[in-house]
Amino acid sequence: MEKMLGYFLMMAAAVVFVANGQEVITVTNGETDGRWGPLESCPPGSRANSYQSSHEANAPVVDDSALNTLILFCDDADATNITSTQGYTGSFQNVQTCPFGAYMKSFQLRVSPAGNTTDNTAVNNIRFKCSNDREINGIGNTGGYWGDYSTECVDGICGLETRVRPDGGVVVDNTALNDVRFTCCTPAHFQVKRHY
Repeated sequence: MEKMLGYFLMMAAAVVFVANGQEVITVTNGETDGRWGPLESCPPGSRANSYQSSHEANAPVVDDSALNTLILFCDDADATNITSTQGYTGSFQNVQTCPFGAYMKSFQLRVSPAGNTTDNTAVNNIRFKCSNDREINGIGNTGGYWGDYSTECVDGICGLETRVRPDGGVVVDNTALNDVRFTCCTPAHFQVKRHY
């Protein structure tokens, strides 16, 4: 019985829930400012295999917001890109792509928690694990600490939602992207034939 209880507690820590019939993966170290944006999904028959992020660089004595915008690229013929609510500043980094034939299946956030410093920045960086267990990550901000990896989407990541605090001007501590969650692909998603 104790082993069974331990197993259920371990699964509860994984932070997975189901919305509209799709499994959603999250992490436990995201921040809570801002609102969740709309769910955006890859076209039927495709899944995410690349990403690009926009960051505001660290600057002394300036209110920084670190990671602002996250874009996923799907593996359909058009390389469709999807995003949810976007931030308001920053420079885009190079696109990071899983090796040929692999796709993104889990993620990890580097977060500077609220109250940790005088300039809160929330999410500073993100990285993903591919289906071949290769890790892909770009050059992000270095504030905060890496949390645990999310659970894995067996058939890959098909959609995302971002939690972004809008620009509040010079009188507030801006944080931009505070959290992100991803929907997992389902077998039904791949029953539609791809058009190449």
